Amino acid sequence: MPKRATQAFSSEDAQVADDAKIGVYYCRYTGEHVLITDAELARLPKRKTDSARVLDTEKYTVRLKAVADGKATMIRREGGKVERQYRYMCGELPVCYKSEEGGRYLYIIDGALTAFNHAGGGKGKKQTGGASADGEPGAPPVPPCIQQTSRGITQVAVEVEDRARQTAVVKISADEVTVGVTVGAHQAGNELVDFFGKILRLRVSQMSLTRGWSTKSKLVMIRDLTPREVFDRLRESMEENKARAERIGGAGR
Repeated sequence: MPKRATQAFSSEDAQVADDAKIGVYYCRYTGEHVLITDAELARLPKRKTDSARVLDTEKYTVRLKAVADGKATMIRREGGKVERQYRYMCGELPVCYKSEEGGRYLYIIDGALTAFNHAGGGKGKKQTGGASADGEPGAPPVPPCIQQTSRGITQVAVEVEDRARQTAVVKISADEVTVGVTVGAHQAGNELVDFFGKILRLRVSQMSLTRGWSTKSKLVMIRDLTPREVFDRLRESMEENKARAERIGGAGR
């Protein structure tokens, strides 16, 4: 069995990253620490073939704690093209790969890593990148996409799924809260603010909306609620929506 090893990639041209810019990423399924880097994975470009994030190890500082698979895995793509992958594993799960051994680019498999340590809510453990978990014992910790700014305002990173059948919280991950809206992303502002006001039980004057890093990315700024309160209410709305969908689905059988 290959032993787990920490592999460091860095560039002399890369800027020296201070502690505030260093991100720690974990396997989404096992919770094990996999990657430390000064790159923000959510903003890295994606491959068209498999949506893997492309991490340039000559541009960014990268410390990869994973097991090299030790062999090439052949993947057949559309059109019959065969791709060679040199994978890095977390247990038996591939989390990233290179197209050639010792290559410059590290491809982070879509959905494999998270900045959110799912084990971080336990007693005596520190959450990574997220707000303090002041909820009930055993409650999931607040993800990093919901955090308090230096001005004491709670900021929520939102990814819009436009032209949905209804306005609803679809998913909460480390990187973003996914919200379905019934209009196009460009027209989603008023619908988002009204929806957040309803589920968070706030007035419109207690919220503001700014654009994020893409057309479908928004930042909702919330006054008078802590990150924990915002997370709990968003999660409650999401669970209620899922339960309602299951009831409707069951009635239709």
